[in-house]
Amino acid sequence: MKSIILKTFAATLLVATAQAQVNVLSATWRERGLSAPAGVIVPSPGSVAVLRAFMIFDQSIVTSTPGPGTLIDYRDIRSGGVTSRTYTIQTDFRAINGDLISGFSGGRRIYGSIYAPMTIANVPGATMPFSGTTFASGVPRRLAFDNTVFQVVTSGGLTGPQVVDIGATLARSVLSGSATSISVEATTIPGATAELEARLIRSGFTRAATAPVITTDLPATLAVQDGGTRLLSVVVGNAFPTPTYQWFRNGTAITAALGGTAPTFLVTGADPATGAGTYRVEVSTSAGTAVSGTTTVTAQPFTFATNGNLPATVPLVGANLANLSVTLDPAPITQPTYQWFKGAAQVADAVGGKSPVLTVIGGEAATGVGLYRVEITSSAGTLVSGNANVTVAAAGSNFAFTVNTPRTFAAPFATPTNIPGGTVNPTFPAANVTRQWFKAPTNDPTNFVAIPAGNGGISATFQVVGDVAAANGPGIYRLVATSNTNAVITSVDTVVTSGP
Repeated sequence: MKSIILKTFAATLLVATAQAQVNVLSATWRERGLSAPAGVIVPSPGSVAVLRAFMIFDQSIVTSTPGPGTLIDYRDIRSGGVTSRTYTIQTDFRAINGDLISGFSGGRRIYGSIYAPMTIANVPGATMPFSGTTFASGVPRRLAFDNTVFQVVTSGGLTGPQVVDIGATLARSVLSGSATSISVEATTIPGATAELEARLIRSGFTRAATAPVITTDLPATLAVQDGGTRLLSVVVGNAFPTPTYQWFRNGTAITAALGGTAPTFLVTGADPATGAGTYRVEVSTSAGTAVSGTTTVTAQPFTFATNGNLPATVPLVGANLANLSVTLDPAPITQPTYQWFKGAAQVADAVGGKSPVLTVIGGEAATGVGLYRVEITSSAGTLVSGNANVTVAAAGSNFAFTVNTPRTFAAPFATPTNIPGGTVNPTFPAANVTRQWFKAPTNDPTNFVAIPAGNGGISATFQVVGDVAAANGPGIYRLVATSNTNAVITSVDTVVTSGP
């Protein structure tokens, strides 16, 4: 028998400890209201509504940063001889959050306010003062809601503790009530909420539809890159049942096929249907609709990253090359369009005039000496680089190409023919130069592989044919020459095709 008693006592302690994790107050308050012609106030209009509620919260309710609790209010409404029982749930309840004052005797008292249930006079933001006592645990055990008079008028002629103008209807309410602690089996706020909801359902209550409330709205502005995506969303509280959504772009409802009826909406940069424009969302239940603010989505412009513009000067020697390019911020998701200029003239497409990278070659007529700039265009507009002054000095005795390879070369089908050019400055000691030829497939132009020495890969010249089946057939060829001091020069990429 002793064993059973001890076990029972231990279980009771566990339950008590668990229950201390949440606190539930069962509250009742009464509204006494009146609708009357303007200027008429009746001192005792009689009771028109009684509302009961469960307030569920944890220890943080008495701190400076209270966590969200739950408020379940329930009521009996009689209309046309029929009584309906409904309840609502507010899951972000933070109204009881006043100062916590401790006395020398250890007693505590909290002060704050609770949202008032104004069913007749729908006073926006109405609150009702309360006071209460707490035990050593810090959570309230008993609250008393002080009488508060709300007057709603259509003119400023009346005064009182609370005077709110809501339009044509005059209404006055007196609120009073109290709340005391009750026990639940649950140890968490969601668990206690589910337990109390189950109690209400067993008593014949049904959950009433509640209008959505947007607690976190859309940003005022949003910039999206071409090809980039951003998700638009709002945070909705107190909506029951699950609300429906309708997104609008430039005032027009977006179709479901484009995601216009989903809780979130994906904006895609430069897309004509889901790109730049003004957006808002309407969130609805049968109890009402919440309309978000408007966000203006714009195309995100590019700027040059730090040190990302063209260099002011680009010195070349002989027929050596240099690659001109810029670095953009942010890095492009979808490539913008590029147009290079040499002086006032556009650089031809055949030599890379519309490429992100422009290869300039000393001595080449199409590029070579001159002032270069690039214009980069996206849906946000055009960004213009600074000028790069390309100069070319004679090879002299420097390690340099005197003749570069061509950008394109049509090789005879079966007759081995040297790729023209690739001539290293003959006044530089040839014995001190090593060469390596590379080849990349035409359909994979960056995948260069060194050509073996036995296939002529380290020779001064390289022979190609137009036969696609041959190892030295069509493709993209590149020569890299290295001096005895490890200086490196690279030829232009030569696209070899089948000739006649």
